[in-house]
Amino acid sequence: MVIIVLSTCTLPEGLGPVSGVEGELRIKGEWPDSIKAAALVVLDNLDLDKPVEHLITFSDPAMPGDTARQYFIQLQPGLYYMVAAGLTVAPSLFLANIDSFTTVPNPPIVILDDDLVAISTPVIISEHEIKEINRTIQF
Repeated sequence: MVIIVLSTCTLPEGLGPVSGVEGELRIKGEWPDSIKAAALVVLDNLDLDKPVEHLITFSDPAMPGDTARQYFIQLQPGLYYMVAAGLTVAPSLFLANIDSFTTVPNPPIVILDDDLVAISTPVIISEHEIKEINRTIQF
């Protein structure tokens, strides 16, 4: 009987390796009242005038008063741009209406990253690779 039970069992496969970015988003200075959250956003094109149109995903948001936020973003292998950005609306409102915000002239997202070298340098993610990217926002 034991042999029959053991022969019908399969070994669990577990989670496979992933690709993406991880690190810390640091916030320095006094949060302005207009910024409701800050996050590291992943873009497929470096068009800073229309970041919502090129938005792939973003990290968990830091909220006003936070000084740092650890993050992990799982990504498919490819080329991306990482930019620190702020939301001028609550993150839940942004997520609920993200499709609507791609068509408005002034979406509620502002680029906070002033490190032009870091912004314009693409991040290339290979299969099963996790890159560490740390950024600092200075208000």
